Amino acid sequence: MLLIPVIRSLPALENGEHEEALHFGFHTENGHQRTEDITFTVRPETDETKALEKETPKPVEYRGGYSFISADGYQYRVLYKANKNGFQPYVTAHKIGGKSENTNKTLT
Repeated sequence: MLLIPVIRSLPALENGEHEEALHFGFHTENGHQRTEDITFTVRPETDETKALEKETPKPVEYRGGYSFISADGYQYRVLYKANKNGFQPYVTAHKIGGKSENTNKTLT
């Protein structure tokens, strides 16, 4: 299994806030895969920001996906976004091997 975490900072905003991003993913020998991207806002630590802590923080957003091959011979892929609007998945599947006919399907 290969696991690669990456953390990076995005450019600072005028008020000193900046966004942090985290990415990781892995692939396994049996065809399972997973990736995820997370972004969130970081505020500099000052007396002024302590007073602002009572405010509602900006939402965190997760984007990612995973795929796997099921016993029925389909590879299922789930891409998703999760944020203040909830979990929003997009699912597709396609037949591995077999006939050359169109065997793709989209599940929502």
